[in-house]
Amino acid sequence: MATFKYMITYSIIPPGVGPDDYEPADLEKRTEVFEIEDPHPEEPREIGGTMVSFGPALGHVYAAIQKTLEPGAAPSVLKMDPVED
Repeated sequence: MATFKYMITYSIIPPGVGPDDYEPADLEKRTEVFEIEDPHPEEPREIGGTMVSFGPALGHVYAAIQKTLEPGAAPSVLKMDPVED
């Protein structure tokens, strides 16, 4: 399976914090480049008259980010763009 680089901006939800315990604007934000497995075609495809581009499975995205966080923290993805080599 091919891997591609993505620049991902995400917020970090600290360990033990529930959805009613924070304001999104108060969370730490990071932007980093991750190399993630992507089983889909690189090029956009036309589906039903609309051009559609594919990306990695969200599970792969969250797993890549999770490796950089302290135990119990959770990412919230805000933006994800492919990185051209």
